[in-house]
Amino acid sequence: MFIFEGNVYKIEGLWPEILLFWTTILLMSVTGCVYMISEILTKYEKNPVVVSFATKDTPNYEIPFPSVTICPESKFQGSKFNYTDMFYKRILRKKPLSSEDVKHFGYMTVLCNNDSPMVTLHASDTVEEDFFSVIEDLKPDDEIFCSFMDSDSACVNYVTHIITDQGICYSFNILDRNHIYRENISHYKDYHTIANTSVDYDGDLGYKKTAGVNTYPVRALASGADNSLTLIFVHRSLNNDYICNQFLNGFRISLHSPRDVPRLSQSYFRVPLNKAVTAAVKPELTLISPAVKSLRPETRNCYLQNERPLQYFKLYTQSNCLLECLTNYTLKKCGCVQYFMPRVNDTKICGAGKIPCVKKAQIQLKIEELENKITEKMRPEETFCDCKPSCTSLRYDVEISLTDNSWKEFAMASQEYNEFSNINTTDSDISMVSIYFKDEQFIPIARNEIYGARRGPSLNPSDRRERGFNGTEQWRLVVIFDGWAKHYR
Repeated sequence: MFIFEGNVYKIEGLWPEILLFWTTILLMSVTGCVYMISEILTKYEKNPVVVSFATKDTPNYEIPFPSVTICPESKFQGSKFNYTDMFYKRILRKKPLSSEDVKHFGYMTVLCNNDSPMVTLHASDTVEEDFFSVIEDLKPDDEIFCSFMDSDSACVNYVTHIITDQGICYSFNILDRNHIYRENISHYKDYHTIANTSVDYDGDLGYKKTAGVNTYPVRALASGADNSLTLIFVHRSLNNDYICNQFLNGFRISLHSPRDVPRLSQSYFRVPLNKAVTAAVKPELTLISPAVKSLRPETRNCYLQNERPLQYFKLYTQSNCLLECLTNYTLKKCGCVQYFMPRVNDTKICGAGKIPCVKKAQIQLKIEELENKITEKMRPEETFCDCKPSCTSLRYDVEISLTDNSWKEFAMASQEYNEFSNINTTDSDISMVSIYFKDEQFIPIARNEIYGARRGPSLNPSDRRERGFNGTEQWRLVVIFDGWAKHYR
């Protein structure tokens, strides 16, 4: 008999066939549950972290405005040094040069990254102590004007000279070198220093609650082109050198996190001469939940900023870790480091004669790292980078558009009543770029546990579909089989 009592179902007088049927159903259910649990455990052990979009928007003012590093393609001032002329005299025509010209030619070859055997064969393997003072004296006399949110002073106070893999550059809103490098690292003069710095920003936690509106790194306060960082570049045509720059002119710009050391040979967009460029920024912030923080770095596959000590840098980022690994590998293979790499005072700087070795080391490191990842083995005699992603990272994606900059026509039409009245229109080029946030807010990406002890399985809709039936659906299935059993009783 099939009896209904409130919310309780019970079956009396089961026949042996019915008892066998329900025993089979019970065993199948238990087997299915054990199988699903084992699948869940296997999935958790292999990849316990799921990366998904956060549940709410984040306003722009909670993150820094991007650090903007600008590098001219020209490496020297044409009125002081002519690389093409020196190249033809020294390399092709074999004419004697003064010792100073020979030294300067070698230094500029390093900046031009010219690996032609004709140039590097008889060049010096290392540079002398005056390398940085020479490239500073010869640096191009291009001018850069900037304003941030319609304020010229707010921009100038946060711009510093910085030495990158593209020579002497300018950087806006980057952390001071004392917040990035360790104390024993060698620096040149006051390069990469900021007068107004604060400790109100943390790479993993963001701005402190006590940080005000006017802090450093400067916040991204508002979106739109009227709240942009505007840069105007005045380039002298005499500074173009096509043996050094080949066919490239203009400026390279990199947007990066304030705590990263920029590498403009890898990531940048170009501002051509006599063009006006707009760059709409969309931030990409990756966060980490407390539950994932408690996991081992090997399990979550990322590092917190204080979790993996670096030799040259105070705080860990994947970008800085890769630069440190390349530095150590280059030092091991070539006996010196490139001029832009972090170093202690007694470390030699590679000259033009070591350019082939340096380039070969870069390729070898990439190949060996790839072999380590594929074979999951590390050869003990070689360098192993172990540069996992940062658990909390900030990137800036850019949408770029450009148009002609008709500044010469404007200067001629308005004559002396414009800011370009003192610029020679015949031997100068002017480029412009405006960098601004596209939206007022954005959706971060979060690293969460795929199965948490408190919240159970992931709440992602796709994960719910993978789990199959829930408890209510299973109970309805039992009722259906009960009715079927009653019918054939």
